[in-house]
Amino acid sequence: MATATDKAMREIRWHGRGGQGTVTAAKMLASAAIIRGKHGQAMPEFGLERSGTPVKVSTRISEHIINTRAPVEHPEIVIITDPSLMFTIKDIIKAGTDENTVFIVNTNFPPDKVRKILDIPNNELWIVDASKIALEEFGRNIPNTAVLGAVAKATGIVDLDALKQEIEEAFSASSKLRALIPQNLKALERGYNEVYKAD
Repeated sequence: MATATDKAMREIRWHGRGGQGTVTAAKMLASAAIIRGKHGQAMPEFGLERSGTPVKVSTRISEHIINTRAPVEHPEIVIITDPSLMFTIKDIIKAGTDENTVFIVNTNFPPDKVRKILDIPNNELWIVDASKIALEEFGRNIPNTAVLGAVAKATGIVDLDALKQEIEEAFSASSKLRALIPQNLKALERGYNEVYKAD
């Protein structure tokens, strides 16, 4: 049986809230994969497009051309960028997952509590307090860059240098964004270094 790392295409689903950069993070992950010669796509699914409302995004990364644009229904990896969603849309978060699904969660909760809330006693679980990193680096709860670092560490889908390159290129579009590059690079590195795999 093929393992997750043997698959030619990796399917990821993100769950966050509007205004926290979840869609941007998903797109940057796909773009970083493209930098490394792979194929990538990121497709948001919006309900009401306003700050604070739940946002779901599908990302696919593949060695081959991606011929579908359907939402990811059976994710190999689920990323939760806002921990409050575990309480409000748990069924949506867990839809299509199984015991092999990897969960990456932005939270300061201990692993046992996360496992109990999501009812994932045996799944691979990674935790990063990306909100704390964001507040310390930006003064705002925009955890997307720190989460990206955590995803790189937890999955190996893309390497940290590719994400750094993507941040530098994406943020070079304007002087205002360019000024934020150092903070974002630091948040990225902290997410990579501070995420941990739960026992």
